[in-house]
Amino acid sequence: MNKIKVVVFDVDGTLYDLVRHEIPASAIQAIQKMKENGVLFVIATGRTHYGLGKALNDLQPDYILAMNGSALADKDHHLIHSHCFTKEEVDRILTFAHQNDAGLIWKFAHHMYIYQHPEKIDWLEGQMNSDIGKEPFIDCPSQDHHLQELPIACCVHADPQAVAKAFGHDSEISFLPYSEDGYDVVKKGLNKSVGLLDLVDYLHLDLNQVACIGDNYNDLEMMKIAGTAIAMGNGIDEVKAIADYVTSSSDQDGIYHALKYLHCI
Repeated sequence: MNKIKVVVFDVDGTLYDLVRHEIPASAIQAIQKMKENGVLFVIATGRTHYGLGKALNDLQPDYILAMNGSALADKDHHLIHSHCFTKEEVDRILTFAHQNDAGLIWKFAHHMYIYQHPEKIDWLEGQMNSDIGKEPFIDCPSQDHHLQELPIACCVHADPQAVAKAFGHDSEISFLPYSEDGYDVVKKGLNKSVGLLDLVDYLHLDLNQVACIGDNYNDLEMMKIAGTAIAMGNGIDEVKAIADYVTSSSDQDGIYHALKYLHCI
């Protein structure tokens, strides 16, 4: 195994265990020791870089692959690189949302703007009442902030049949499902692996010096290109099938055992 210089962690089901819905103490201690040993700590998430929440911020990630690879940010949450929608793509998504009375939140460089039907967005109230808080979210009933700056990504809640009809074979825009009617929407081809490629290019590293730890479908692409892939014990079979090592579950000291396997602690 090549000497690992960067470890990339998924969040839900990897850093956060799905039993107690917290970051286990063993994971916190192992990550701190890993950082002391000079290995970079990176988070890869669908969340925004400014909307991680206190528990993740307290871990002090060196870099963040945010919005499913659409944005790369440093430890101070400053954007290094982003893949924004074009004006035409924004107009198409906005027209679809209006025609289908969809829940719609745009994710910009510094805040998330709530355009319409926040009551339809299943995660919004939970995040606003969590350690993320209300600060990252701005009500925008005028639905015009995209005229000042282009968004990086968005969240849409709409009927799946309508989404499939409008964007099922789209060449520019991807609707990535995360619930029955909820979608992370990004430019076509973007995923966590794109964010990882942006990071190694920025750091002038080789992918063989990177390990990725994940548990679910949206981790597959980055795990396939990393030098070493580790699946959580609670992960889906598809993730375990491509992993170099399957650690224990997130609530059973999985991160600690993964970092021991990587010789990072």
